[in-house]
Amino acid sequence: MGKKQVISESTNNIIDIEAVINKAVENAVAKAIEVGRTQVAKSPEDIYKTTERRLYALPDLKDKVTRDKEYVRTILTEGLPKRSKDIARFQRSGCRLEPEELLEALAQDLRASIAADEFEIKTLDEALAPLTSDPYYLSVSGRYFESKSDEDIAESLDCETRTVRRNRGRLVRRIAVRLYGTNAV
Repeated sequence: MGKKQVISESTNNIIDIEAVINKAVENAVAKAIEVGRTQVAKSPEDIYKTTERRLYALPDLKDKVTRDKEYVRTILTEGLPKRSKDIARFQRSGCRLEPEELLEALAQDLRASIAADEFEIKTLDEALAPLTSDPYYLSVSGRYFESKSDEDIAESLDCETRTVRRNRGRLVRRIAVRLYGTNAV
């Protein structure tokens, strides 16, 4: 797509649409990364709970990325729906965008969201990777990714439920340290 320029009706300035979209994407990704970094809680207990929330969210986040990528492909091949709440934020007074410009802006916005979600997935996957060889890794994956009960996990590991809980706590604390550093200690 070539450079699209429009003249703002309110200021009579030429606006480079592609530059505006790219800047918005950069800002969205930077904001998502910053939000992730500032979510560090004050105490190790809060960090533990935050780590658990992030682990519980991981399967849903992976599903969301898949759905969002499919939505981007759909809108790029079929176009925007006749009525879409997604484009309302791109329609500002004083600046009219052509339908293809709106479509590209929405696609760029979705790509930025996908990039932020993929960053979170990558971060969690990297924190989990060294722990997969632990004999009690199932206590984490079973609980957070497969919604198994402690009793089912204990049966699979041939141990007591309290052993499952103790080892899951140990592993989640290790994950928290990998995610938050010394703040988790």
